[in-house]
Amino acid sequence: MSISTGLFAALYAASFVPQASPKNMTFSTTLKSVAVFRDGFGYYIREGKVKLEDGWATTDFVPAAVKGTVWFYSLDSGDKIDTIVMGKENKISFSSPTDIKAKLKDKLGLHLVVVTKGNQRFDGELSKILDDMVLLKVGDAFTAIPYEQIQAVEFVGYPVRIKVATKDVNKIANIGVAYLREGIRWEPSYILDLHKGKASLSLRATMQNTTEKLDKTDVFFVVGSPFVANRGIEDIMAHVPGASPAMATKLEGTKVAERETRPVDPDAVAPTTSAALSRDESGELFYYKKQGLSLDTSDVAMVSIFDVPIEVSPRFEWNADGEEVSYLLSLFNKSDQPLTTGPVFVLEDGRALGQENVRYTAAGGTAEVRLSQGIGLKVEKREAEDKRGAPSKIGKTDFVPVTLKGTLTLTNFRTTKAEVTISKTMRGKVVVLSDAGLVKQTQILSGEPNPINDVVWKIQVAPGATKKITYTYETYMTAEKAGSPPVPSGVGDDRG
Repeated sequence: MSISTGLFAALYAASFVPQASPKNMTFSTTLKSVAVFRDGFGYYIREGKVKLEDGWATTDFVPAAVKGTVWFYSLDSGDKIDTIVMGKENKISFSSPTDIKAKLKDKLGLHLVVVTKGNQRFDGELSKILDDMVLLKVGDAFTAIPYEQIQAVEFVGYPVRIKVATKDVNKIANIGVAYLREGIRWEPSYILDLHKGKASLSLRATMQNTTEKLDKTDVFFVVGSPFVANRGIEDIMAHVPGASPAMATKLEGTKVAERETRPVDPDAVAPTTSAALSRDESGELFYYKKQGLSLDTSDVAMVSIFDVPIEVSPRFEWNADGEEVSYLLSLFNKSDQPLTTGPVFVLEDGRALGQENVRYTAAGGTAEVRLSQGIGLKVEKREAEDKRGAPSKIGKTDFVPVTLKGTLTLTNFRTTKAEVTISKTMRGKVVVLSDAGLVKQTQILSGEPNPINDVVWKIQVAPGATKKITYTYETYMTAEKAGSPPVPSGVGDDRG
């Protein structure tokens, strides 16, 4: 029978005989999860189910992976991936016309190329297996090709052949593929909401995806930055002729943060650039999990990772050597997950207080957010000479010992108590510090009679109250600088 002979009969039969679902050695993968690193790459995990044929399977997916990170593996206990073959042609082997029929019986619906002994090529969908011929759908037409005239049959769009080492070479097998790929990244940002003495902290991940479509895929936002030796080098598999682009998938979400359970291949990690990570984040990795997220390629999404209550302790810092009074919030991270480095936007009763960066903070640690000028706290400072001693020569210079007394005044106009840390530098010998002031550090300078002391107080000022701090220190001044007594008095500063 020729190719054209019996075509009408074949078409007629195909119109009325129901076609079975394809059960064959081909399979596509589904993107199950991706771990997204802030450095601009992701660790992808795909899985698929396939009926082996003599231990072989073939897939349409070729990852555009970082060199050396592609890992095909079996999900079935006792089975292993033996060989991966990549090629332009993926032929179906047969030894006789009768063998062709048996090889093709479970491949209905697949796209094939059939080459005849006369070197004619027919490219189409396998539509029907008859007793003496195969029926291909080519566009809107059908072509019948007798088995006896077939020279070769090839899969179209399945460039990867996989050999599975298994006891049952014709079983339904579960195969996975994992790899690193560049083109996906995330950035963290926080909202700290203060309301009536309580605080909540929300972490959002802004993710840019230029690689593979996510379709209800689990996404892990990774804190930390592993090293990737071949960053920027694409694996040779990505250049195989006939390879299809990365396949699509989706995702949705729940507010969960947990560690990834599947270990990353130790030979398959590494970035050569960094993205605003603190040094503390370059070690152990932590994975925030978002389940079932959907995102098209080239889309940008902001995803809520967690929203947790947090203990916040407001306090002030006053550098009494200058003009600056700062308002700080200490955040106690009592959760079981770290806070990654990122900007935090602070709101209090719906009003914006400002934005600052929070540094990496391990679980159980404390982070500090420094905001704008300390509104609600008024400060004044005064310093004057108390007494002076007789001049004395030190080396070739005459020095006068001068005792200075100072007062630091703080008034709290807030409705809550103010915890204030005051710092001041005193050049000379510290004599008296009120309110449990401490010399935090002393520096001795060569050729200088006065040591430099860093002094600190930690005090509380009740709502509506005024607190005065006093100090005394002795300093040596040159006779020229000391002048006639008294040393100028009254250095004032009002902050409101």
